[in-house]
Amino acid sequence: MTVSGRRRSAATAQQGIKRLFEQALLILLLLFIVWAILDKARDVRGAAELSAVQVSLGALRTAIVVDRMGRAAKFDQSSRPVTINPFLLLARLPINYAGEMALDDAVNGALKPGFWFFDKAQLTVGYRLGNRRLFFSTSGGAMLLFRTAEQELLIAHETYVWRGVAVK
Repeated sequence: MTVSGRRRSAATAQQGIKRLFEQALLILLLLFIVWAILDKARDVRGAAELSAVQVSLGALRTAIVVDRMGRAAKFDQSSRPVTINPFLLLARLPINYAGEMALDDAVNGALKPGFWFFDKAQLTVGYRLGNRRLFFSTSGGAMLLFRTAEQELLIAHETYVWRGVAVK
């Protein structure tokens, strides 16, 4: 092989290495873009779940107020038992309402993520988070729990912060 032939093969080898390096950079860039899109999709799903939880809590609180106002307008002095399940006051049960169950059962896995329940014994409405990302509770749990009481409208058991928003 001549000197010029060796130079050509060395140049070809350098071009091959350069092309391989460019392809590796392109693959890394594409992987980063896919990761960023998936990360944003998780954020959007989490924001949608937070909104759905807030809407559901608002619907439950509204149903409780409407029920109380309806009884007051009829001068109904009989007090409804405190053990009333607020979900039963809604015109339609939410699709993700699992029904009545004990809090211990819900915490121990009987409740699927993204579902609501009512514990009649502890007068508690609960929701198991489907997306725990950016969620904080003082107990460190993965559930939102709200107490029902005679004069109150679903009071949070503890402080919940989800995606930087206080859930009350």
